[in-house]
Amino acid sequence: MKKENIILVLAFGLMVILSIIMLGIQGFFPTTELDKMFNQKVVVSNEQAVVDPEFVNIVSKADVSTLGGAKLADLYTVRVDHTYFYMELYVAIDATGKVYARDKVVRTKDSTSQSYFPIVREYLLKNYSGLYYENIKYIDGAAGATTITVSRSIIKNTVSRVVLFHVGEPVDYVKELFGKDYDLVSTETFGHVNLYNVSVDGVSYRVFEAKDSGTYYDFQSTNEGEITIYVAIDTTGTIKFVSMPETLYGHSGGNFYNQTKAFLESVLDQQISSNMPDSTTGPTANSNGSQFLVNLLLKDIQEVA
Repeated sequence: MKKENIILVLAFGLMVILSIIMLGIQGFFPTTELDKMFNQKVVVSNEQAVVDPEFVNIVSKADVSTLGGAKLADLYTVRVDHTYFYMELYVAIDATGKVYARDKVVRTKDSTSQSYFPIVREYLLKNYSGLYYENIKYIDGAAGATTITVSRSIIKNTVSRVVLFHVGEPVDYVKELFGKDYDLVSTETFGHVNLYNVSVDGVSYRVFEAKDSGTYYDFQSTNEGEITIYVAIDTTGTIKFVSMPETLYGHSGGNFYNQTKAFLESVLDQQISSNMPDSTTGPTANSNGSQFLVNLLLKDIQEVA
């Protein structure tokens, strides 16, 4: 064999060896969205459909493991179909309670949403990359323009619902209302208003939980969703504590949520028998508005207080 041919054969062989080595190396580098979520190559297994009427957005649950077989987290695939976009999210929760989330599929519904979505994705990657689930409630979803605000809020609520499903224990919203433990004395139900007679540090309160559905407008279309509020009054009939859990708030979030929350908080230290603050903030003739619904819930509580 000529010297030139020998060199060509050796060069070809070296190129094949290098290609095999490169392919082997690439097999360990993160390439997919799930790989990037954990900064390593991962394997998804044991995928099962989730069928639960209380968590209709959660499509499936699976295990995420290293290439060596060590489990990293439980993985959920979640759908969000909103005015501004259709999205499928990967939400992973590891054994220590850390939460990771990335967008799997995104289809924006107009040019404005398309131009804003990189900012929404930045919010998603910045906040859900190993955050302990107890701290999700502290994430600010309200900053930015309307499209960004609503999108961030929807993502926050969606991830919170996945955590609620994963943990498997209902949130004690009465405990969150007071910020401490309480003793439950008795309960009563009046239509869609629940009454909890409780004692906190030896002080008696009546806590009313009211939930109903109403329409709201998100600047593009009229929608319908539920809102739940909690109102605690003392033995003199004074409103001492109120809350409107964001995870139970089915209207547009962000600044919209904050404004409605402030509207509810305006009744603090008033008598439950007082006139409730009036609201005619429905943005259109066919939309009651979130504050309008809260006003109705307060009046429902008044009727049974």
